[in-house]
Amino acid sequence: MYLYGLMKNMKKEFADCTLLFTDIVTFTNICALCTPYDVVTLLNDLYLRFDRLVGLHDAYKVETIGDAYMIVGGVPEHCENHAERVLNISIGMLMESKLVLSPITHKPIKIRLGVHCGPVVAGVVGIKMPRYCLFGDTVNVANKMESNGIQCKIHVSETAKQNGLKANPSYVFIDRGNTEIRGKGMMYTYFLERNDRKSVWELCARPRSGEQTIDGYMELHDQAIYQEEGNQEKANAENGHNSSANAANNNNNHHSGRKMMNGTSVDPGSHHVRSPTCTIC
Repeated sequence: MYLYGLMKNMKKEFADCTLLFTDIVTFTNICALCTPYDVVTLLNDLYLRFDRLVGLHDAYKVETIGDAYMIVGGVPEHCENHAERVLNISIGMLMESKLVLSPITHKPIKIRLGVHCGPVVAGVVGIKMPRYCLFGDTVNVANKMESNGIQCKIHVSETAKQNGLKANPSYVFIDRGNTEIRGKGMMYTYFLERNDRKSVWELCARPRSGEQTIDGYMELHDQAIYQEEGNQEKANAENGHNSSANAANNNNNHHSGRKMMNGTSVDPGSHHVRSPTCTIC
């Protein structure tokens, strides 16, 4: 009971913090088409990468529920650059997710990310396996930023953008425009494109190979690695490409990794992903 009394008094208001939610696109379909063991392996691979980034940038991991992953900056310890920390993590998360392969397609998974800033109340709830939880409309809006986002994009609210630029004017955002957010009406939102102060490799704390661009943002936004093979086959047929030659080429690459007809190859063993435009490893 003494411990319970202490935990009850741990609730605290935070005037401003930055929240991030992320989830896996088509996760339900993945679960339906593979074994539970494959799902656990997929999530563990992804979350170990995310956990490393959270520790690297000194943020706080709140919880995971299924494929949903939630973090916060500025809680439980206040800091002035909480938006910068979380936005940097979001860039790292998007890059790291490209190294996690779907057990169904053997191509990189796609994730959505949403970021929002605002006040919260935080505290420990429960006695059995007590958890440190966040409450307030800020949590709801951050979650809506993710659910109303676009795959492989970092969807950011006005407050997250302003707080990010206040801490680091080198962020580059592009306007998404007015977005219908359920329960909130129209909100003007943005997509985070890059941090001109740091490369993707610095944000991920990974060495750059000779094949990769200096700042890594071409690799970050490369969509070729997600391209469906069926769409590429259709394009090849329209362009008069020899499908039998492509098939032969695929067979030649069978032992060195899975070769897609769109020119993308992946090696599940080494998590080496190569597209016609860039290499991620």
